[in-house]
Amino acid sequence: MSISRRTNLADLLKQDPSSDAQAGADPSHGMRQPIVSGALRAMGLQMEQMSAEASVARELKSKIAAGDQIVSLDPALFDPSFISDRIAIEDGPEFEAFVASIAERGQQIPILARPHPSAPDRYQVAYGHRRLKAAARLAIHVRAIIRPMTDVELVIAQTKENLDRQDLSYIERALLARQIEDRNFERAIVMSALGVDKADLSRLLSLASALPVELVRAIGPAPKIGRPRWHQLAELLKDAAIRKRALKIVAGDEFAGSDTNERFAILFRSLRQPAPKQENDKANAVRTKSGKLLARIDDGGRHARLLIDSAEFKTFLLSRLPGLVSEFEQEESAAAT
Repeated sequence: MSISRRTNLADLLKQDPSSDAQAGADPSHGMRQPIVSGALRAMGLQMEQMSAEASVARELKSKIAAGDQIVSLDPALFDPSFISDRIAIEDGPEFEAFVASIAERGQQIPILARPHPSAPDRYQVAYGHRRLKAAARLAIHVRAIIRPMTDVELVIAQTKENLDRQDLSYIERALLARQIEDRNFERAIVMSALGVDKADLSRLLSLASALPVELVRAIGPAPKIGRPRWHQLAELLKDAAIRKRALKIVAGDEFAGSDTNERFAILFRSLRQPAPKQENDKANAVRTKSGKLLARIDDGGRHARLLIDSAEFKTFLLSRLPGLVSEFEQEESAAAT
């Protein structure tokens, strides 16, 4: 007997051929139930499989859209965030140890990035810049979560991840606050990103404005240096002469050979000490042709002091002083006529 067009395919698939004997034995059945062919059963299984695959595909697409899927990509496809949250110390011992850790154990935590807003087929990192750099160094793919994000969402995600891991030092937080505000984000967004109130944000912004960026980057993140000493350094650097001295100190060999916390200490100690005497300034030193220091001139502008370092020169000068005064008076008198 042919299968009625109205017969439901699912009902057919649910029927068991073994039930035909029972149906035939039942007087209430006027006719035998149709037998499902192997072709129909195969068709039903194929449809169920296709339905399941479609469901998995929809779920996968949803997870990717939500950023829940981790992908593995070439580090060269990523660009840094438009906000710098770290003071990088290139190729320092800490970073080398970090690279060695990833080489040994692999990248444990994926980075977060978004499709680049202005460069097709590229990505912009929200957080994980060190992991990205380490992967590039090791010539391996970087594990990443790719999630569509606005600028605000990227900044908040970037800042929150670093603060949650307590990875940012005080001065890095100050520079980060300055960068976010310079991008014309509202103060409320800056406070939310950094997890600070209005007073704390004001102190961070004030510090970032008071310190020369090149000086801070020379020192580095200095994670052991807290708010009080950074603000004390900012007070010292208000003096133009001290700021000039600071730039000379950070260019020295001792400073360059120290770690970031010691660099701060070297600079802070040096600037709190009195300025070195002017004998190091060739323009104000009186020396013999052989280089022996005789005296120094402390030029304070309108007034000046002569500081004599050689006893012999002192005796010589004092003996000649009356004659020098007389010579000066004669020149003054001649100039007046």
